[in-house]
Amino acid sequence: MNGTPACLLDLRLQTVTLNQQMQGTLQLQESDMSFSQWIRSFGHTGQQRLQQVLHNLLTDGLRESSVHLTDTNKHKYQCKMVHLTNGQIAFSLKSIKGLLDGPASMTLSSNQQKEATLSLNQSVGYRHHRHMIHMFGSESSPMEKRMMHLVDKFPHGLALINHNWEVTYANPKMEEMTEVPFLQNYFKKLWDIFPIREHYHFFQQYLRSMETQETVEFEGYLKETNTNVHVTVHPTEMGITVFLQDITEYKNQLKALRASEERFALLANNIKDVFWISRPDFKELHYVSPAFQEMFGISRREAFLDPNSLVKQVHESDRAPLKTALDEMAQKEREVEYRLLGPEGETKWIRTKGFPVEYYGNSYVLGIHEDVTEYKEMLELKEKSQQLSTITQMSAGIAHEIKNPLTAIKGFLQIGAANPELRDNYQEIILDEVNRIEAIVQDFMMLSKPKSSIQLEQVDPEQLVSYVLRLLEPEANEKQIYLLFDCDPIQDKFETEPKRLNQILINLVKNAIDAVDLGGEVRVSIQMSSSNLTLSVRDNGPGLTPQELAKIGEPFFTTKEKGTGLGVMVTKKIVSDLNGEISYESQKGSGTTVTVTLPK
Repeated sequence: MNGTPACLLDLRLQTVTLNQQMQGTLQLQESDMSFSQWIRSFGHTGQQRLQQVLHNLLTDGLRESSVHLTDTNKHKYQCKMVHLTNGQIAFSLKSIKGLLDGPASMTLSSNQQKEATLSLNQSVGYRHHRHMIHMFGSESSPMEKRMMHLVDKFPHGLALINHNWEVTYANPKMEEMTEVPFLQNYFKKLWDIFPIREHYHFFQQYLRSMETQETVEFEGYLKETNTNVHVTVHPTEMGITVFLQDITEYKNQLKALRASEERFALLANNIKDVFWISRPDFKELHYVSPAFQEMFGISRREAFLDPNSLVKQVHESDRAPLKTALDEMAQKEREVEYRLLGPEGETKWIRTKGFPVEYYGNSYVLGIHEDVTEYKEMLELKEKSQQLSTITQMSAGIAHEIKNPLTAIKGFLQIGAANPELRDNYQEIILDEVNRIEAIVQDFMMLSKPKSSIQLEQVDPEQLVSYVLRLLEPEANEKQIYLLFDCDPIQDKFETEPKRLNQILINLVKNAIDAVDLGGEVRVSIQMSSSNLTLSVRDNGPGLTPQELAKIGEPFFTTKEKGTGLGVMVTKKIVSDLNGEISYESQKGSGTTVTVTLPK
């Protein structure tokens, strides 16, 4: 090209190298400059034409093309472009005369002029696309268009930056994420688009990738759009390719998750109870809260390494029930209480609750350990207090109940001693009072009789009830009370202690007889099922108020004029000794029903 104004464009570096003729023709001072500087040597229309022809040369796979240009001094040239095989383009200028828009010149339609405003940046952008297509081994124009379409529809932001730090392409997603109209900013320096002070972190990573030629990944924040992004910077032969992925939603979810974890940690770290998560077989702990070490005297690390270490601290007699309960927690909600032995022999009560859960197809057991030592001690103290209160109340009642007949006996004995002739008149009264004292003592002896003294025998329930009714029939006849007996056919015998069952029936029927008025009715019924025997005594007496019904069984509470209330206590004690249950139903004016259920 000696004697001909010429220059060489390096597409990778976007730099132009001019020969002396080109420098003199265009009156330029330097032989090396950026393409954007060199193209300004021509008029605005010429720049558009040059960009359009260069675009066609690169995208259509042409080897050479030409265009008419006018420089800033109104000199006219024919510019010939040759696409070299080494990725460079050679330009040469030939001076011509005549109007630029004459028949020999290249004219552009309005659409072409509009397209020309895309400038060289699109040509270089397509050049990058062509580079990607080369990697796929295809040079076909349909493939190029398809690749460009895919890049434009890429769900993440994508931008190409050359070695001169000029933006040569950005897809629509990049414009959306940054709110920067890149079409109007192609071939502007990156720092002219994004101020370095506000985007220093980004520039720092871009420079690192450019210098080291290594892919760099980092996270950043776009203040303009309030967007958190994950940035991947990949070096290429033409500069760097920047990918932006919007991770704002992920960041918000992560922030919410961390806030939730912090709230849970605040709760777990400041509560005395222990939260835990385990596999259903309890061979692996997934989580245990910090209070674990203080409660069990075992470090959390030790618990994670050996989940069975907890069982080793449990009282030997409680280990089997604990293991059974833990196995059941894998299937249903379960609760168990057990004792821990401390290093100095002290005992601590623990209550463990657990239940199974499914999470993303995996099975776990969630639970809580509670230290209930103080609660147990409080219950024990309360029970002792109630026992003491009962003993005090019963002692006062015993003293009162025995004092009355003793006073009468003492008085009549004194009268008899002073008047021997009257002694026989008071003998019967004294005997009645002694019998009253004897009955009270017998009731207390029955209350104190141990359960272990029960001797079971096979009895016929129907015969037993019939015997009791015959025994009490004279007393019922005195008050003209009807004793009725309802009984389903019973083939089997029932195993129980006859004396205690007799005592239960006698007490219930006598109470019913005492409760009804003349001409009243007492009905006894029995039913036998495969699992239990049910005895029922119903009267049509005046009944009880809810307040009176609630006090039944308390020492010395009675609705009888001369009663002590001990009979009900004795009856409840005997029923309990036989592992049965007793219940009362009553309504004022409608009588009372007492039901006793005894297991077979």
